[in-house]
Amino acid sequence: AQREGSNNKKAFSHEAHSGTMAEGGREIDLSQFNIEQLTNIKSQHEQEIKEIMGNWKTLKEAESRFVSTKQGLDVISAKDGEEILVPLTPSLYVPGTIADTQKVLVDIGTGYFVEKSPKDAQALLDRKIAVISVNAEQLHSVAKQKQKNLETIVEMMRMRLRQMDDSKAAQQGQA
Repeated sequence: AQREGSNNKKAFSHEAHSGTMAEGGREIDLSQFNIEQLTNIKSQHEQEIKEIMGNWKTLKEAESRFVSTKQGLDVISAKDGEEILVPLTPSLYVPGTIADTQKVLVDIGTGYFVEKSPKDAQALLDRKIAVISVNAEQLHSVAKQKQKNLETIVEMMRMRLRQMDDSKAAQQGQA
């Protein structure tokens, strides 16, 4: 069994042939659960995968915005006095003039901005992109592991249903 991530969230590992999973450092034997319990575990896993993938998507969107911002820094360098369109909303722009390319305001989150040189802004954005990329990759790894666990759960449910069918057939054969 292996443990994914270092963020104290529940992590599972997949043991396809034994029908066991490890949750938070302890192994779970799925063969000990009835079909109703397995259905509940399956539903929980599906919900967790959905939430993780939603968080992953949000991180990837943030990463894309930072990459776009970084590209914008390349565009403004050495263009003092140049006319540009300044966005007021995503679909409304006003004409403006670049006054000083040696200072930019960078959104550092929750409505706070800091003044930086373009070089320092690039470095800040590089750090943010790197952190987001690592976090997104960790989430994706956890989601893949949970998907494997889900496959194990579904397989155990199929086995339980076959056992129930075999048991019914045996009872009908005796009657």
